Order: sequence, then structure tokens, then C-alpha cells
Amino acid sequence: MIFGFEPIRGLYDVPMRQVGANIPYEWLIYLFMFIPIGIFLFGLWKKIEVWMLAKGKISRNDKMSDRIKSFIVNTFGQARVIKKPLAGWMHFFLFWGFFILAMAAGVDAAHYWIHWPPIEGFTYIAFSWFVDVTGFLALIGIIVLAFIRYMQKPDRLNDSKSSDGWVLLLVFVILFTGFVIEGARIAAQIAQTPYLEQVPYEKLASPFGWIFASLFAGSSVDTMLMWHRFLWWFHMAIAFLFIAMVPFTKLWHIFAGMIQYFTRDLGPSANRMVYNIEEAETFGVENIEEFTWKDVMDLDACIRCGRCQENCPAYNTGKHLNPKLTLIQSMKLHLDAKAPYLIANKDNAEHEVEMAMTDAASQDVNPMEQSLIYDVVTSEVIWDCTNCRACMEHCPMYIEHIPKIVELRRNLVMWQGDMPGEAQAAFTNMERNYNPWGVGWAGRAGWLDERGIRDIVNLIPEDGKEFEYLLYAGCAVSFDDRYKRVGEALVRILNQAGVSFGYLGKEEYCCGDSARRLGNEYLYQTLANQNLESFNNYGVKKIIVVCPHGYNTLKNEYPQMGGNYEVYHYTEIIAKLVAEGKIKASNSLGAKVSYHDSCFLGRHNGIYDQPRAVIKAAGGNIAEIEKSKNFGFCCGAGGGRMWLEEDAVEGYKRINDTRTDQLLATNPEMIVTNCPFCLTMISDGVKGSDPDSTIKVMDVAEVMWKSMN
Repeated sequence: MIFGFEPIRGLYDVPMRQVGANIPYEWLIYLFMFIPIGIFLFGLWKKIEVWMLAKGKISRNDKMSDRIKSFIVNTFGQARVIKKPLAGWMHFFLFWGFFILAMAAGVDAAHYWIHWPPIEGFTYIAFSWFVDVTGFLALIGIIVLAFIRYMQKPDRLNDSKSSDGWVLLLVFVILFTGFVIEGARIAAQIAQTPYLEQVPYEKLASPFGWIFASLFAGSSVDTMLMWHRFLWWFHMAIAFLFIAMVPFTKLWHIFAGMIQYFTRDLGPSANRMVYNIEEAETFGVENIEEFTWKDVMDLDACIRCGRCQENCPAYNTGKHLNPKLTLIQSMKLHLDAKAPYLIANKDNAEHEVEMAMTDAASQDVNPMEQSLIYDVVTSEVIWDCTNCRACMEHCPMYIEHIPKIVELRRNLVMWQGDMPGEAQAAFTNMERNYNPWGVGWAGRAGWLDERGIRDIVNLIPEDGKEFEYLLYAGCAVSFDDRYKRVGEALVRILNQAGVSFGYLGKEEYCCGDSARRLGNEYLYQTLANQNLESFNNYGVKKIIVVCPHGYNTLKNEYPQMGGNYEVYHYTEIIAKLVAEGKIKASNSLGAKVSYHDSCFLGRHNGIYDQPRAVIKAAGGNIAEIEKSKNFGFCCGAGGGRMWLEEDAVEGYKRINDTRTDQLLATNPEMIVTNCPFCLTMISDGVKGSDPDSTIKVMDVAEVMWKSMN
């Protein structure tokens, strides 16, 4: 009957559950459900409307099989989330618990809509058990997550809002009332079952519901049925509230994350290319709507988990930059405030525009008049970034922080002409002498004579010999007195191993990494074009790069301009030579070593094992520090900051000094790096910590060469 209902009876002879039993007017719920669904769809459209404001162009429709895989692995496997073990696994339980419970609710709805037959027998027991256990794990998950946020209070969650607590409470109540409802049903069925031998199947099918049934011990059947009926309607009401709230609260991350997993950057670590730069009318991003749709979606997807903040070297040394708060969340708040006016203007609704502008004028801060760079993010935040990629590496939502920073820098440098004086000096040096040190370009090959290795190097423009690899030595080897010794060690290793390589000398130019990451895209492309011309003139196919910054640039960014070569970092080549037995240590170092993972070799390119293999082959005993590999802490020189001054914030040390302390924590005899910038920064840090220190700071190539002689 329409107004009747199926009463709850005793347990059945065949294990099963009657859907909708004891619920008067159950059919109404299938009409009410269109209300929250409608609100959800309205909220979804409002999100899409904001995303459509983005003017920047970017395509994420390549590698479809990889995108589908990313979606599956990260959505259902929670691959990025569980890298933070406790909170990650609790979130995993919560996700799967809610997902399975939603599927079970769908099965119940199917009984109504398409007359799905009831699940019976062993299938019922197995299905019910799975739903019951995953639901209880979700309940545990929400409790632990609340404990972490409100009891442990980690610094990464330093911006908790009242809405966070209400969302957690709502999820908890939905899960908890579900178990109480289940308990009331089981208790009522037990009370009406004349034969106790029929009882055990529900104990198997609903182990936690069985426990909740004990809450009704001693109650009458009518009381059990009343509570079951009341809580069922209450449970459905708050479940519908949950659905309606999704687009308007942090719950949106459920769907935003899925979109992010599919549209994330699957390419190598490279800055976005500015094509036809000579014809560009503006440079970088000055207004929030000038970002790409992916950048705007990133702002929407941020769940404020704080993993970016937790691993950011700038934030951890007291700088203005906090990738969560002063970058992403600041831009999100600005976008939320500005979007209604942009939408009204886009729709050419004169009345709405007038109303919007009137409303804006009445506000303390008019979002239409706010400067994204100077008022919202601020230039201090923009220049603090070292491009270390820790934020992007650990963000569970694959938010792309670095591209946003670089776009803002491009606007400051190439459009506003506003940059630190040290950056301007570095640009001038690169423009005049093709290196940031500013040393005369004509002497770029002079280090060969200084180190006494000219006779074993094929200087291609002069010697003209055939070669397999081009040795791209980079600016540091050519002009930094300390790093010339690293270049010498590498040359001697390659020569002794019989590797056929050539060197361009003064026809080699700065790779342009510092120029690009400091925002001078035009200078970068100029330098890159000069290198590409040299490479192509001499038929270069394979390249060995010394500096990780040059390695990342030549390998991941030069292809944007047609420069497709086989590019290797020198540690990859040495590790290969060691594995092939072409070189080996004759004098084991036997030293305790702290190894520093450079950001551009590690997080940007995933090379962690090869340098360690070389150090171990040389006899170094690596004492791994806490912040190593993908959790490594930046030396402070990346993102072009090698050329900018860093002042220590009161109560903190500079980034390089902080990293040095971490490396010294194991009491090593030697600290080993693989990057000229890192070598400089860590060496300064060791001297600063103890001017009389006997701890050596060396490069991987030096360590290997020393062990060979």
C-alpha cells in the first residue's frame, strides 16, 4: 500500500533484510532526494562558472590512459593521501567507508526503483559484513582525524575554521546514527524471534550493528521500533544535508580531488612555455582571472591539509611565503570575492554589474581594485620561493604552486620592471657575458688549463674530434673556483673510463634556468636558443650535464623549443660506469657521510639512488638524515635565489644554515652534494656553524675520483 509499510518481524529463516521495513511513507524519501541533488547541481554549476573566468590557455587532454590510471590510483587507492601514514590511512578508511555505504544505499534505492530482488543467504551475510566493517572503520577514521585536528593540533593545521568542526561532526553523526539504526533493527528482530538458533546470522552479517543492538537491552519492542523509525528519517535528512553542502564547503574536495587526479600535470618538471614571446602584449599574470582554468581549479581543490606548509623551507625559516595560506588560500579568498563581479561583467548584465560595483564600493576592500601581486599575494611572498617543489611533491591534490609563482614573477620582471637589485645584476651578467657570475664569456674554457686537463678534453670547436656525449659543464664549472675542481674530477673519471665526450668551451652558454625561474622568460629563451644553435651545429645527440639545474632545464624544458636530446646527470653516468665495472675505487673512503639531495635532481627528476650508489662504491658510509630523498630540505639557492640575498628572520636561521644543521645531526666526517649551488650553500653553512670545523663538503664526482686515486 502507498501509505502502509512493511513491519519489522523476527529474524528470517533465510538470512536477509527487508528494505524499508518499519518506515511509514518510505516512498517520500525518493522524492525528497531530488532537493539535495538539485542544490548540488546548482553549486556545481557555480563552480564551473568561476572556472570559466580563467583566460589562460592550457591543455590537459594528452596521455588519456595515464590520466585514467592516475584517477583510479589516487581516487580509490588514495596513493598521495596515505603518504602521511596516520592521517592518510584514516582518510582512506573514511573514503572507502562512505563510498561503500553510498553503494549500499544505492542498492536499497534499486529495490524501490527497479524492484531489485532482496539479497539473501551467504551473499547477504558477506555483503552486510563488508558494509558494516568498512562503515565502522570510517567511524574510527573520523574520530582519529578529529583527534589530530583538535587534540594534537599539528602546525600544518594552523588555520582550522569553525566549519571544519561542523563538517567533522556532521560526518560523525551520519555514521553513528547509521549504526544505531542498525542496532535498533537487530534488537527488534531478536526480541521478536522465538527460536534463538536463528539469531547468529545477524551476528556474522553485522558484527558492529550487533554491538549497537545492546544499547536497546531491556527496552520494549515498541520503543525499539520508535527509535528505529525516528533515527531513520533523521539519518536521511542529515545525509541529504551532506549532499547539498558539498559544493559550498570543504566537502567539495571529494569531487575536486577526482578532477585534479585526472587533469594533473603528467609531463616532466618544467616551467610553462611562453610561445611567440616577441608578439606577446603582456607577460605573466597580473590579475587572478589571467591564470589558466587548472590554476583556478587548484584554488578550489585546496583542502588546507598543510602538507605543503609542513615541507616548505621558506615557511620553516620564518619567511612570508606559506604555500597554503599566503599563496593558495589568499588567492582563493580573492577569487571568491572577485568572481561575482567578473561573472556579472562577463554576462553583460548592466543592472547586475551596477549592483555588484555598488556592493564592492561598500566593502572595506574592493576586490576589483585589489592588486593580486601587491595586495593579495605580495611581492615578498613571490620572491621567497626556492622552487624546491616540496609543496607540489607532497600535496595530495596535485596543486601546482611553482607555475603560479613563476607567472607572478614574470609579470613583476617583464611587465612591472619590479625586482630585487641582485636579480637585475644577475640578468645583466647573463645578457653581457652569458653567465650569472659576470665573468668574461671568452674565458669559459679557461678552467681546462687552470686544472691541467686541456690535453684530455676534446674541445670541439678547436679539436673537431668525434664524440658520443657532449659534456655540458655549465657556468659553475667554468667560473666558480671551488666547483672547477668538481669539473676536473668528472673529466678525469670520464677519461679513465674511456667515455667519448666533447666540450663546447666558449660556444656553451648559460642554460637560462636562473633567468627563467626569476621571471625573465625572454632572457631564458635567448640563452636557450644560443645553446640549441651550438648543439645542432655540432650534431649533439647525448648530453652529460654537471649542474642539476642545467640538467632539469636541458632535459625537461629545452624540448619546448625543439631541443630533444638524451640528457643525463653526471651521477647517472658514473653510477652506470661503476655498475659496468669500468671504474672502481682503489682506496675506500671509509668515511661517515651525510648526503644532501638537491631539489632539482631529487624531487624535480626523481634521481635519488644513483648518487648514493656512487658514494657507496667509493666507500662512503651514508648516514641517512630524517629529511632526505623526497622529504629533503632545500639549500635555499633554487628558483634563482642563488643570486638573491637572504636575511635571517628573528628566531630562525637562514635556509642554508637550517639545512646544514640537519646534515650535521648525524656527526658525519663528510657532507656530500651533487650541485654547485648546494655545495656553496652547505659549505657556507658549515663555516658559519663552526669556523674551525674539519668536516669536508664535497661533490659526488670528487668523492669518486678521490677513491680511485
